[in-house]
Amino acid sequence: MGSLVRLVSRHGRAAQIGGLVVVVLICLAIPQLGSSFYVSLGLSVLIYGLLAMSLDLLAGYTGLVSLGHASFLGVGAYGVAFGLSHGLDVYPAIGLALGAVAVTAAVFGLVAVRVKEITFVILTLALGQLVWGLAFRWVAVSGGDNGLPVAGRPSLGPIDLTDNGAFYYFVLAIVMACAAILWAIVHSPFGLSLQGIKDNEARMRTLGYNVVLHKYLAFTISAVFGGVAGILFAFFNLYVSPTMIDFNHNGTVVQMAVVGGLGTLWGPVLGAIVIVLMQQFVSIYIGRWVTLLGIIFVVTVLFARTGLWGGLRSAVRRLAVHYGAEPPVGPASVATLETLATEGGQ
Repeated sequence: MGSLVRLVSRHGRAAQIGGLVVVVLICLAIPQLGSSFYVSLGLSVLIYGLLAMSLDLLAGYTGLVSLGHASFLGVGAYGVAFGLSHGLDVYPAIGLALGAVAVTAAVFGLVAVRVKEITFVILTLALGQLVWGLAFRWVAVSGGDNGLPVAGRPSLGPIDLTDNGAFYYFVLAIVMACAAILWAIVHSPFGLSLQGIKDNEARMRTLGYNVVLHKYLAFTISAVFGGVAGILFAFFNLYVSPTMIDFNHNGTVVQMAVVGGLGTLWGPVLGAIVIVLMQQFVSIYIGRWVTLLGIIFVVTVLFARTGLWGGLRSAVRRLAVHYGAEPPVGPASVATLETLATEGGQ
């Protein structure tokens, strides 16, 4: 055991790549299990995992916890459904959906990023409820209570995406591409500046960073990725309704991010796995599974601030120290950003 821990610690980057390869292989194997239920389960995890990752860019790296993030999933889904129901082809409908998400995020962001902490939470909750209310009342666009059907899925040449297995691989490819882009963002100078704003906003402003602009860009970027998740959800579910963006769904997305681990990027995906599995499996055996989920959330907030992913990293770090291996380097701090600012990185 000690030899294995020292080997993994000594070759940390190779171990991370190996772990990523194993995860990808597991994801690729799901459609081969021969069960449409497992494929649907995997699609739910991928779509909500992407939505939770997009929230993590805002909440985990910028320190702005949004209680209205699922509304961008709804705008993306409704955009596709509205476009298809009005005679647009699939790809123009996708463009309409992305444009609607971008405009909504741009308008909401102008208001939201000027406040912080609990005021930001309450404001985003109000904005999310505004979108939910429009989905219920703007019948000409949203279909009201009846929702909107989604006519079909996009085609990729000879690949038939009406088959759930082929569609699963399509969604997996999109989610992996989005995850790679998000990883590049959080490790870029812009991503480091977001972490600096979360750690000490006043100090970042003193260093010359445009804090409001950085928050605005983070808000808009996270919303666009949430909209991508909404487009994928629309083609997966083939139906959109106001219930997908109600208060419960907004809270569930926050739970996924917090339980998995804010500020870890991959943690929210782990949180999505836990919550989707609880919804699909635990609910069969435990009638009050929502109460159990609430207990897990409270315990995580009180005793595991870094979530499940952070707990796993801490366990690996303690094992590395115990067996005489060097612990991994911690995250960047505001001091790193001071260096970037001095070198003109802002």
